[in-house]
Amino acid sequence: MTRRLPNLKHLRAFEAAARHLSFKQAADELSVTQAAISHQIKALEQHFGARLFHRMNRQVTLTNEAAALAAELEKVLDQVAVASARFRAQMMTGTIRISVTPFYANRMVLPYLDEFHAAYPGLNLEFDLSYEIADFAERDLDGALRYGHSDRPGAHMQLVHLDLVAPVASPAMVHRAEQPMKPGQIASLPLAAVAGQERYWSQWFKAAGQAFPSGCTMSFHEQRALALDFALAGNAVALADLPLIRNELANGSLVCLSETQITLDRGIHLAVPEGPFRDPRLTAFGDWLRGRVSGLI
Repeated sequence: MTRRLPNLKHLRAFEAAARHLSFKQAADELSVTQAAISHQIKALEQHFGARLFHRMNRQVTLTNEAAALAAELEKVLDQVAVASARFRAQMMTGTIRISVTPFYANRMVLPYLDEFHAAYPGLNLEFDLSYEIADFAERDLDGALRYGHSDRPGAHMQLVHLDLVAPVASPAMVHRAEQPMKPGQIASLPLAAVAGQERYWSQWFKAAGQAFPSGCTMSFHEQRALALDFALAGNAVALADLPLIRNELANGSLVCLSETQITLDRGIHLAVPEGPFRDPRLTAFGDWLRGRVSGLI
């Protein structure tokens, strides 16, 4: 049976513009110019011999007939996406691209890749090492490892592990103190915190049996990597995720100052695009990493 279909590129442009009610946002999603979206929709209107949008100054709205078409197209394109993903992932083969920060990748992922490849010999991992928030469509990514809470919009977040932290410092900073140190001794030292996350110091002192000390010296940093670097340089005590710094603890460049540890409400998540289908290869990678980290605790 021969199907008489409109140009599929024009249909994609229309569906995106209808979903966003914006030619500009549709252009951004499809990585084309706004003029190209306008041209493709005009060509589709000529194909149907009917208007699809009411165009008003800086706003567009769908005609009643076009709204019904858009709803059906969205379902169909979702089905095509699901079928394509299932076909690609029906076996644990191929390549998946994952965004991850260099700070985390170099400590928790790359050193153990041989173990993953031994478990999944037909599956290749490519990493986009970046501190930028991953845009799945723009950078052709299948997933992303991201640090924080599980509330990132536009993605399904799978928890890999929460931070298990304790205070650490450079040995040079505390060489005169007997280890482990008491909470009051730690409070007398400069403390490092990620800006907006100083509450974790309060939680740690409470767990150690002491109220958060007033008047303590605290520096604030944009990222936990910077706070850790500050501690490594001998400038402060930082709360650090213990599995993440196991090499620094092993080689003596950092020392853990207390046996008191707390689990934070933030950690590493595997972010995958929203949708009805979960690529089993990403699930396998997330399960492997979760097990690998648990073995380091």
